[in-house]
Amino acid sequence: MSQTFPTDKYFRRETYRGEDGFELPYRMYIPPNYDCGATYPLLLILHGAGERGRDNEQQISCNFNPVWEDPKSPARRSIIIVPQCDEDKQWVYTPFDHVNYSADDIPESRELEAVMEIIKTVDREYNVDRSRIYVTGISMGGYGTWDMLTRHPSVFAAGMPVCGGGDPSRAKTLADIPIRTFHGAKDDSVPPEGTREMYRAIKLCGKGKIFYKEYPNLGHNVWDAVYGDPENMKWMFSKRKPGKTPVSGERVKRAGAAGVVLGIIGAIVFSAAKKRKKNRENNSK
Repeated sequence: MSQTFPTDKYFRRETYRGEDGFELPYRMYIPPNYDCGATYPLLLILHGAGERGRDNEQQISCNFNPVWEDPKSPARRSIIIVPQCDEDKQWVYTPFDHVNYSADDIPESRELEAVMEIIKTVDREYNVDRSRIYVTGISMGGYGTWDMLTRHPSVFAAGMPVCGGGDPSRAKTLADIPIRTFHGAKDDSVPPEGTREMYRAIKLCGKGKIFYKEYPNLGHNVWDAVYGDPENMKWMFSKRKPGKTPVSGERVKRAGAAGVVLGIIGAIVFSAAKKRKKNRENNSK
């Protein structure tokens, strides 16, 4: 699919810098008509191994175009974060051909720790609807998506891992999260058994919040089919996290205080103007 949406124009370049000196480049999209009085869902997108680097470009230059190229896509009306993993790093430190892994044995990567810090920073600075934070990713990013849902289940309203793998032993944690997951039956890069096992484990918990679609005639590259179907994004953006504050408390206080101050100033200015007008009318008599 050819790229027509001007990503360079609308996806600003940012870099996370940790106190330990760790850096992670990322691109961020803010809706052009951003309204300080409204709240916005947040979408996190994790790229695959082929888009690794430090140019802060590859992760938005391909694969995810259908997400934002459709003008009717709910992604256009959301805040989007697309971080970039370094060339010799991974979102989850497990071999791709080992299917699944144990989150107890493999700690959260510094890369995904940084991603969580980015989400917190964006939440502080923008009106993020905390009940509508979503994550999706492909291949290496599919692993990252499963990992984020597993380690931070209270954050995400829904997830969409594509041709990845996770930790089946955490199925009970994942069973309460709406998940749509996808894989190609002929995938020889990341075995489909990983997604199949995740699906079976979650279904055994007796919950009905996971959906799995396997493409019988496709290999590793299933993301075009997944993101090319607008119903998948519509499904994800329809989900809300119960009990979550719609907007950051700090932003509410800030907006409320600003509204009070502006209201007082406006009343004073209006009263003074009215008084000056009355004086002019009296002097002209």
